[in-house]
Amino acid sequence: MSAVTISALSFSNVAFAQRAEKFVNVGYDSDGDAYLLDRTSMQKREPGFGSVLKIYQMKNNLMSEFLVRTSCGDESLSVVGFRTYSQDGVKLTEDKVRQQVQPRTDSPVSQAMTYYCHAIGARGW
Repeated sequence: MSAVTISALSFSNVAFAQRAEKFVNVGYDSDGDAYLLDRTSMQKREPGFGSVLKIYQMKNNLMSEFLVRTSCGDESLSVVGFRTYSQDGVKLTEDKVRQQVQPRTDSPVSQAMTYYCHAIGARGW
């Protein structure tokens, strides 16, 4: 193998590993499409939405982003926003919502909360 080929393979493996470290799978929809929690942005402030978790899903050449507000202490969980992006990364929609979600279930949103609460060492998780 040439040095260029080895470099290209090494670079792609590093890029894959970095992406794997950034996201954690928190569930699948009925079509088998994954929901991915962005570990690098957990509870960072998002203008207009507050401190949120971001969960992504790729489907039908679109990327959906769910903005989720959590409180480990009182076990409150709600989806507060939703965005859709084109495959080129252009934001197509942004909606504010307020949908309470039951914590400690098998839903992707609840699994994201469980991951986050474990990650920060929240009591009772």
